[in-house]
Amino acid sequence: MLDITLLRQIKEYNVLALGSYPGIIQSMLDFDFMSGTEKPSVVGIIAGGRRSERYFFGKKEILLPVFSSFSLVPKELKGSINFFLNVTSGRRVLESSAQALVELPSVVGGIVFAENVPEAHAIALSQKAEEKNAFIVGPASVGILLPKRLKLGAIGGVDMHQFIDSHIFTPGDVAVFSSSGGMTNELINIVANAGKRISFGLSFGGDRFPATTPIDAFLAAERDPETRHIVYFGELGGYDEYEIATAIKEGKITKQVICYIAGVISDMFKKPPQF
Repeated sequence: MLDITLLRQIKEYNVLALGSYPGIIQSMLDFDFMSGTEKPSVVGIIAGGRRSERYFFGKKEILLPVFSSFSLVPKELKGSINFFLNVTSGRRVLESSAQALVELPSVVGGIVFAENVPEAHAIALSQKAEEKNAFIVGPASVGILLPKRLKLGAIGGVDMHQFIDSHIFTPGDVAVFSSSGGMTNELINIVANAGKRISFGLSFGGDRFPATTPIDAFLAAERDPETRHIVYFGELGGYDEYEIATAIKEGKITKQVICYIAGVISDMFKKPPQF
């Protein structure tokens, strides 16, 4: 289960990347440095063919260790890792993420970036995360963002100028959600341009069976004492918005919700797109 209060209480964020995606990893290191942290949140990479990868932490060049398997990750390092970022291909997501949940004793949760993860794999991964009492966001997610604390994934952009323009180093009281990664980033910008700041941001991912669903995120925002408002961009299709509306009606969600549901444009196509 996603618990934002718990994530804020973590003193040191240590992330293991499953697969290599230099643009995303560097953006996370830039966020760390600009947030004033003393060391990078990304502590290692599971990939083949090399022993290290070169990145920057501010103006300082650093080498992140690369391990060809979990068995080669030092025990002390393995025990300190509390998050993973999975950027492997869709068909490798289940195996690699399930292994992370087993091999990393302190893991709290992870992000799955890949699209087109087989639906059976996505469902199985959700069950494995629940058994571990960890959260998974995705598949097809750009990640989760806690201002000035944690940027797990491409959320918020991959350029430091985007970070500055969207004020993601100043915590606020507005939670922003969307299935679309691009729209999640756009919502962060819209909130910033309105003079507000976000409490946290999350992209569920566009696949059919996201491990963290819209209602899960809404309930996480309801439990979060630092969130007062929820801004949500939904896409027509499915039952997500009905579940949210029911939760509001039943009083399970009491915080102010600003929501836009898109999808009318699908009528303009000869064959309407499927969301």
